[in-house]
Amino acid sequence: MSRQPTGEDAPSGRARPATSADVARAAGVSRATVSHVLNNQVERFSAETVERVRDAALSLGYVRSAAGRALVMGRSDFVVLVLPYTTFTNVQDVIEVLSSEVEKIGLSPVVHFSVPRAQTATSRRLQHMVETLRPAGVVDLGGLSPHDIAFLDEVGCMLVNGEGQGQQQPDYNTAIGDFQARHLRARGYPTLAYGFLSDARDDPYGQMRADAVAAYCAQERLAPPLYLRVPLEQEGARKVLEEALPRTGVPLAVACYNDLVALALADAAKSLGLDVPRDLAVIGVEYAPFGQVITPRLTTIAADVPVSLSHIIQALDEGFGGFRASEIRVGTAEEAFRIVQGETT
Repeated sequence: MSRQPTGEDAPSGRARPATSADVARAAGVSRATVSHVLNNQVERFSAETVERVRDAALSLGYVRSAAGRALVMGRSDFVVLVLPYTTFTNVQDVIEVLSSEVEKIGLSPVVHFSVPRAQTATSRRLQHMVETLRPAGVVDLGGLSPHDIAFLDEVGCMLVNGEGQGQQQPDYNTAIGDFQARHLRARGYPTLAYGFLSDARDDPYGQMRADAVAAYCAQERLAPPLYLRVPLEQEGARKVLEEALPRTGVPLAVACYNDLVALALADAAKSLGLDVPRDLAVIGVEYAPFGQVITPRLTTIAADVPVSLSHIIQALDEGFGGFRASEIRVGTAEEAFRIVQGETT
């Protein structure tokens, strides 16, 4: 009677996935040691043993069992990615990059979009999700309130936001505002402003960018930037510009929260008979496709999404017991972002 092939003698072309036994054999340790090390329970082991186990797992392409992890750690293999309730034209790219990184460490991503609420409140949806799924952790991209963070700490759910990982983390939003201000000044504009998005959505990034523009103006002894609250509709944007220009005169250069704000102001300027970029210059953020197919073509800041998320990716691997954290380099602002010269500056 013939026997069924096992993993060791499976037909060629169907190589079986590596197991913890394979990792243990390659590293010269027990399976229990492999389990502890790959679940980041390394206090009892030497640095040499930890490195040997992680190297063996990496070389074998070993992916941990979600069911086994849940049994050992008392939580599921889900990682919740929390995105803010805001305009985010490249949100699909962000989710794709982070989902891929979560899967590389043997976990499963779940996307959660925050809803507008007071910063003194805890999201009931998030609370229900955490209590029901018992996720391995939560990745915050700016959608958590202080009360949400306190709740996660109270229930012992790991929070990953790229902060507090033992090294200085990049302040990308400050860098974006600084890049915008420096570009506008280099183009010859003496008066700067900052254009916030004005609608019901949250704005977790705008103030940091605006502060950077203000800091640059102070450094260069320019007048403090005027802050504009720009709605994404024609009459509202036009009214904002009509009220601003008597205070600033022309030319006026506006560093904008995103490409939508920049386009709203450029359209408002044209409706007032102003020339873009002679009378009004705008620079956006996100390098949205629609900004590159209109006239005048939008000047903006483009992001290398994987590099701009490198501090989150490193923290993910480090926090969830991966073994690539030391190999992941956090990118500089200059590596993460670049100015795309258009026709609006």
